[in-house]
Amino acid sequence: MGEPIETYCDGEVWRNRVRGREALPGEYRTREAAAEVGRSEARVRGVQHVIRSADGRVVERNRYPRRSDELPF
Repeated sequence: MGEPIETYCDGEVWRNRVRGREALPGEYRTREAAAEVGRSEARVRGVQHVIRSADGRVVERNRYPRRSDELPF
């Protein structure tokens, strides 16, 4: 399994990243908007999605294992 996708606050904007790496493209005004994109990315990659509060605490963890119909051809 790969590294989790994290949704986190960076100053005034919300972003997503692969844990331990630079931010993925996109900035969002709300945690919910960023989390929706992060959730989709985690599903595609078949990894865990970690959502952090504005102060950096983990507030939610979800695991998205790939289903056979989601695997690329």
